[in-house]
This record gives sequence, C-alpha cells and structure tokens, in this order.
Amino acid sequence: MLPDPRPPLRSALRKVLDALDLRLVRLATDQVRGHDPFRDLAWLQRRRTNPVILDVGANDGETVSAFLRRFPHARILAFEPYAPLYQRLRRRFRHTTTVETLNVALGAAPGTARLHLYSGHRMNSLLRLDADPANPMAAGFTERGAVTVPVATIDDFVRERRLPRVDILKIDTQGYDLEVLRGAAVQLAAHRVGAVLLEVNFVPMYERQASFADLHALLTGHGYRLVDFYNHQRVAGVTAWCDACYAAPPP
Repeated sequence: MLPDPRPPLRSALRKVLDALDLRLVRLATDQVRGHDPFRDLAWLQRRRTNPVILDVGANDGETVSAFLRRFPHARILAFEPYAPLYQRLRRRFRHTTTVETLNVALGAAPGTARLHLYSGHRMNSLLRLDADPANPMAAGFTERGAVTVPVATIDDFVRERRLPRVDILKIDTQGYDLEVLRGAAVQLAAHRVGAVLLEVNFVPMYERQASFADLHALLTGHGYRLVDFYNHQRVAGVTAWCDACYAAPPP
C-alpha cells in the first residue's frame, strides 16, 4: 500500500506559506466568515433584495463602489460633508441612478460644525487630530484649515425621507462615529437598522474620539450583537484600529 501523500504535501505547503508570510485559514462553516465585511453583510441581509444603505463618511466613493459590487440593486445614500470631495463623489456616480450623494455631515443633533482638513483627505474629521505621541497619525499629516459644514441626524433624515428601514448603516467619520449613532437613537431602539459597519480605534487618534467601549455599549444597549472585526491595522504589535460589524437582534 502506498503511503498517504497528504501529510508531506501539507508540510511542504506550510513551509512555503511560512516563507511568504502567508497562511491558509479554514473559514467558519456558517455563512458569516469574519473575513470580508461586505460578504458577511450580504449574508446578514440575504432576504433584502433591494437594501437601503447609508454610507456616512463616503469620502471619494470607495465603499460605495464596494457596496454596489456586492449589492447591485441597492439604494445607496452617500454622505460627504467636504465640498470638493462631495463634487468628486457626485461626478463618480452621476450615472448610477441608485446612488444619491448628499453634501452634509451626520451627528447627534442638527446644526453646523467645523470640519478639520488634513494633508490626507481621508483624515478629515469633525474632531482634531490628537497630539498625543501615541497617536500613529500625528506626525504624518498636517492640518490645512477648517470649514463650517451642515450637520443632520439619521433620525431626522429617515423621517423626512420616509424610509421604513435602513438595512445597512456604514460609518467612517474619523472618531466621530458615536455622535452619528446618537443621532440614530430612534432607529436603533426600534431595530430599524439591520446592520452597522463602523471603524473603531484602540489608540489615540482624534481629540475626544469615542472609545470602542463607548460604541459597543451604545449598540449592545439597543440589543445589537457583535458579528466580527475586520481589516485589522496594527501599530507596534497591537491593534490600532479596525472595522466592526453589528447586527440587529432577530425579530
């Protein structure tokens, strides 16, 4: 009888992957895999053929494009407060009838706020970069002024648009995510938001930024359940920030 060749093959494959600093991972057997947030959101919202997606902090439209690839029939409302980026966003999707772009920030209360601008536009925020030496971004970006932008709330927006439900709420507002969630308190309490995808920071990055504990407490306080973490970024050997996905409790 010939010897089973699989163990030597596995060993050889493992050595090759180790040399390349790669690994193979056996994915979970259920349909939430904890690897690609857009894939997991698609499974969580699998019964919604035309989901409504709010992309808060849309920037130049990278995540809007990712949502369109995974949800080609979705209605996407993309919020970007910085006018030059908003114009870029609007031009990018001007021929996509299912995408609406809005030149407004979202927060806990309607009004206006100062948007701080940085040498890398993805760092723009309603909060200033933290000067703490532990902030991995402090030395890499310089502030280039600030502009006043309008601020709305998700609760007001949903009511004005008469949206019965938001299937996916994506938030990437550079440390301001807790204020956005506070402005969605009515929708979250009624579980009219199906899933939330947001960025969480574990190191100081912005002044007065929300901690993961604050974000987790607000969402779990409304009954939302942590699905998984994605896109881990590490600094000095520890997790600095990543994305987190939460799902509404079953009806």
